[in-house]
Amino acid sequence: MPGPWVVVAVATFAQMVVAMSNILLPTIAPKLAESLGVSPILIGYQVSLTFGAATLATMFGGNAVLRFGAARATQFSMLCCGAGLLLFALPYVTAIALGSVCIGMGMGMINSAAAHLLVAYTPPQRRNIMFSIKQTGVPVGGVITSLTAPAIAVHYGFHWSLVMIVLLIAGLLVFIQGHRARWDSDRGVSGQGGQAAFGGVPLVWRQTSLRWVSLVAMIFSGIQRCVLSFTVIYLVAEGGMGLVEAGVMLSVVQIGGSVSRICWGWLADRLGSSLTVLMIICVITVLSTLALVFFDAGWNKLLIYILFFVIGVTAVGWNGVFHAEAARLSPPGMASVVAAGTTFFVFAGVLIGPAAFAAAYGGIGSYGNTFLLVTAAALVAFGLLLMAQRAARRR
Repeated sequence: MPGPWVVVAVATFAQMVVAMSNILLPTIAPKLAESLGVSPILIGYQVSLTFGAATLATMFGGNAVLRFGAARATQFSMLCCGAGLLLFALPYVTAIALGSVCIGMGMGMINSAAAHLLVAYTPPQRRNIMFSIKQTGVPVGGVITSLTAPAIAVHYGFHWSLVMIVLLIAGLLVFIQGHRARWDSDRGVSGQGGQAAFGGVPLVWRQTSLRWVSLVAMIFSGIQRCVLSFTVIYLVAEGGMGLVEAGVMLSVVQIGGSVSRICWGWLADRLGSSLTVLMIICVITVLSTLALVFFDAGWNKLLIYILFFVIGVTAVGWNGVFHAEAARLSPPGMASVVAAGTTFFVFAGVLIGPAAFAAAYGGIGSYGNTFLLVTAAALVAFGLLLMAQRAARRR
């Protein structure tokens, strides 16, 4: 029987592959647009379509885990991503759209399957760090794709950047198949799939602590996407930086998020409280985004690097601790369903956050001042965490 670290490795690798599939087109958008004879700006619609499909997929991701097993659901997720990548290879905009829907479906299922496996096969006292390690797959996948896909597309053609990820998917499918009988031995046992209508969203909403924590995750994911989407634009338009230097700052944000996920998980296990760690993240987010509002390119370079690293530590580093807390609050045998329900809120934040930021910028006219709304959102999240803590004490 494979140990818990094998389960963590598989869940992390699957998360990485899904992230690579999701981020691939935006990283090679100019070459792809050139090949199709369309404008690169259309990539914005592709991202929205992918996350829209992912949000809808969360509605059945939890039930799929209960019915078929977490290992098989992970394989479904990988197959969806693989199908999407193969569709991307076809020289038609329609194929790109269908491929985006497929990858979105894979994104919508992966968290439910991973949560079920980690709850079933990892020790509870180490759960925060296990979930945090799993979540590092997202930024690691993003970094790998950002570093390799553009170079492959330029030198060999964008089709070869698809091949790299398809090969990773094939390897993971074969490895999971070797352990599927054991990992899926509890499929269909709970008999609770019928109670998980709408992907566990009603289940999450009915339980007070889960409701508040999920709303916090929606705010956090909106903040994360705003930071990743508008940092470069802000630094170039108002921060006095060139595009290359602004891109370096964004990479510092990503590195901060990658490193901190494991550290936050370790701290939550050490303190025995995910909520406390999420509150600490909230406070630092308020302070760091407030500093971003008053940013000046004339500041000391080391101070600038530290600021953007800290922003990444909080805005990008919260995910693992949140997923561990959601798993802890789940009813017995329903971790996958709760993960599907909470992921719905996470994806909702991705859909709402950047759009709200862009709309607010239209009225405010300043990226720096618009980031004040991010600070305000973090304050709201802190209030929700206090409510979650109060609800937890009543249990």
